[in-house]
Amino acid sequence: MSLVAAIVFALILVCSVAGGPIAQAFLHHNGEQPFPYAVDWNQKPVGPMTRVYATPNPAVDRYDNLIAPPKGQRAKTLLVFGGDGPLGRDELIRVLDGGRASLEIAVGGMLIALLIGVPLGCVAGYFRGVWDAVVSRVTETIMAFPLMMFLVWASVRLDQYLTPISLSPALPRGIVADALLIGIFTSFYPARLIRAQLLPLRTAEFVEASQMVGASHWRILRRQLLPHLLPTLLVWGAIAVATNILLEVGLSFLGAGVQPQTPSWGSLLSTTWGTAFNPQTFNGQNFTPWQTIFPAVAILLAVVSLNQISEGMRRALEPWSQR
Repeated sequence: MSLVAAIVFALILVCSVAGGPIAQAFLHHNGEQPFPYAVDWNQKPVGPMTRVYATPNPAVDRYDNLIAPPKGQRAKTLLVFGGDGPLGRDELIRVLDGGRASLEIAVGGMLIALLIGVPLGCVAGYFRGVWDAVVSRVTETIMAFPLMMFLVWASVRLDQYLTPISLSPALPRGIVADALLIGIFTSFYPARLIRAQLLPLRTAEFVEASQMVGASHWRILRRQLLPHLLPTLLVWGAIAVATNILLEVGLSFLGAGVQPQTPSWGSLLSTTWGTAFNPQTFNGQNFTPWQTIFPAVAILLAVVSLNQISEGMRRALEPWSQR
């Protein structure tokens, strides 16, 4: 199952990174291009595998109803997953681009959490004393509050400073901000894990032997102890990426995540259903299930495969735990 999960996640990763540009090259349009002919008069988008007129300038009659464009503008394009809503944009390309954004946030948040949590856990678990007391009290205080509440509060308060950050076209506005917030407020997880792992290891015989020959504390941490922590960090990293995907979706539903102009799996769902504070009213005349099914299936496959991968790595890297 772990091997199957690894193959599934590898496919999701490849599709998220390269699927958007490849689809644009084959379909000759991007995910931001609206197609007026992909929406009916109720603003209901067309379904999967539909060919629509590619012209951005619709022709209307005197009653403002869409009619066939002039003969020179009747070239058609294929919408594999149908339209995304009233604008009639390509749902397939937006799901692929949204996967890249969600995975960038999830992986970035995990790496930032490791950069913050691993040093704190090493200091607390190895040096003990005042350092352990300070790190433990700070992490316990953060753990006492709901994580989502912290993220929403920080996102609202720091929106004007963090949201404009864009490191490159591959990291548009909002991606870096969400990754920073998720990484900072989840860094106590690896800190607590590393501390718990180091408490018994700091008194092990190989550590005492290194101290007897004059090895410095930082050399012991870097050369002797960190290799023992790598299996735990790998397993936690896979779980953290899956959790961060769900956090990104939750932030979007609370109106504090990636903004709708930047496609992510969370923003695609929140655009369809609204946010917790501004829900969309259900209208059967313009509702289509595909806008919910495709992002939801992508989220489900990514999260389940990552959790199964983490379980497989735990069994492989810690075989003694199965005895």
